[in-house]
Amino acid sequence: MEERVERPYSIALVGNQQLSLGFKLAGITESSTVGDAAEAESRLRGLLARNDIGIIIVSSSVKRMVKDRRLNEAMETGILPLVVEVPEPGEDTTEEDTLRSLIMRAIGIDITKRFNK
Repeated sequence: MEERVERPYSIALVGNQQLSLGFKLAGITESSTVGDAAEAESRLRGLLARNDIGIIIVSSSVKRMVKDRRLNEAMETGILPLVVEVPEPGEDTTEEDTLRSLIMRAIGIDITKRFNK
């Protein structure tokens, strides 16, 4: 019988100081705060290139900083590490929208649209 060897993956956060503190309290050990687009893009490229990161949590403000089309595409279509965008405190977004986009990435279809019979 074949033995599966699973390696542990880490979770990283790229966001503002408030989110970083909150996620550190939740147990995330690798978090970064960034101040401008160049710093955000550099940090995200570095995390995407690592093979020990399984999930990258990105604040919506940091995601909006990223102007590099290829980097945005890598974050939106990549499977591992999975990039999850979280809203900033006080932002007007719904959990349903975020969950819907993650499901679409995982299975490739929008489960909220009705199919014509």
